[in-house]
Amino acid sequence: MDLHSDIRALGGLAPAYSLLRRGWTYAALSYAARHGRVLRVRQGWYALPGVDELLAAAWRVGGLLTCASAARTFGMWSPPDEHLHVAVPPQHARMRTAHDMRVRLSDEPDPRIRVHWRRHPSHDRYRATPLACIVDLAACFPPEWLLGALDSALRLGLIRRGDLSELERRLPARVRWIVEVADPASGSFSESVLRCLLIRAGIGFRIQAWIDDMRVDFLLGDRLVIEVDGREFHGDHLGFESDRARDARLSALGYRVLRFSYAQVVYRPDEVLTSIRAALARNDHS
Repeated sequence: MDLHSDIRALGGLAPAYSLLRRGWTYAALSYAARHGRVLRVRQGWYALPGVDELLAAAWRVGGLLTCASAARTFGMWSPPDEHLHVAVPPQHARMRTAHDMRVRLSDEPDPRIRVHWRRHPSHDRYRATPLACIVDLAACFPPEWLLGALDSALRLGLIRRGDLSELERRLPARVRWIVEVADPASGSFSESVLRCLLIRAGIGFRIQAWIDDMRVDFLLGDRLVIEVDGREFHGDHLGFESDRARDARLSALGYRVLRFSYAQVVYRPDEVLTSIRAALARNDHS
């Protein structure tokens, strides 16, 4: 018998009762855990050594990774957030802290843990499904951040067009409109966020419009171009120079260019919308 093979066959996370059925004893499992051959993530649950610590932390709490925490493991664009989001069944009474399976969460509350109560399981053994992640994101974050995650899930093929009717049904009524405007062609999280902000503000735009050989992020009216940095820490020196060269070419062609950073769009949306409205008031778009 090989304990690693048995745990791997059970999905990488195995309850003790399943291992006992395969011929292991509690004494053997305790010995393996004490000597680091397996990881006991919580009482009666064992994982392979080297398991992702984020997944192990959620299992230790007593649930599955979800929301922004799980979205990042799928490669989805996700909001900047340092909480551990865990989906657990209703009335779960045996939750533990993320760092110690011996300490009850009720005895040592941790504000860094966000619990999502889930009546019906929606998971792939280790974490919530991409669709369930989107539903849980709606409970924690504003619509513009939710749209960024959904755009990327569609872009990556994690959620398909055929899944959108179910997603719309499961989302809170206040954000169901997000499903109608989701677009897998979005180029970045910050671009999705700004698109949502413009929609909510009632400002018309074209996305990824072509001007000569340049594709711009947004075109408002005939002349107002909006460009958005796609990363929180944007660009090296060459990227910076390339962006400015584009802006200069667009200006020479008669366009007015507004360029916003990731931080402005994601963290300071009011600042961005104020700037855009001022440009529209000056008729920079016509």
